[in-house]
Amino acid sequence: MRFVIVVLGCLLITPVIAAEVAIKVPSDPKAKYYALEKSGKGAERVILTKRVGPSGTSYSKRLYNCANNTFKYLADADTLDGLVKSKPEPRMSELVEGSISYYVGREACK
Repeated sequence: MRFVIVVLGCLLITPVIAAEVAIKVPSDPKAKYYALEKSGKGAERVILTKRVGPSGTSYSKRLYNCANNTFKYLADADTLDGLVKSKPEPRMSELVEGSISYYVGREACK
């Protein structure tokens, strides 16, 4: 019994690996989007997403300023490893309501 209690205690303390969180993107109906990672506090948030569509799978990392409704791509690639080689955009851009980045940003800024 003591062993079971110790194991259950360890499971409660161990961090849970987050599953892919589906993001609804009506402006790209043939693809499915998933949030893989979210980080940041306050106005600035970073989100790593996966897109699965007719052209294959791709990954993007975006920086959002939730207060200013702006964003930029930090990385974009067909593989997670490829994100390291990708270069970030130099400037933030305004979010356009209804765009893919708009819906991804809503998830990032939750």
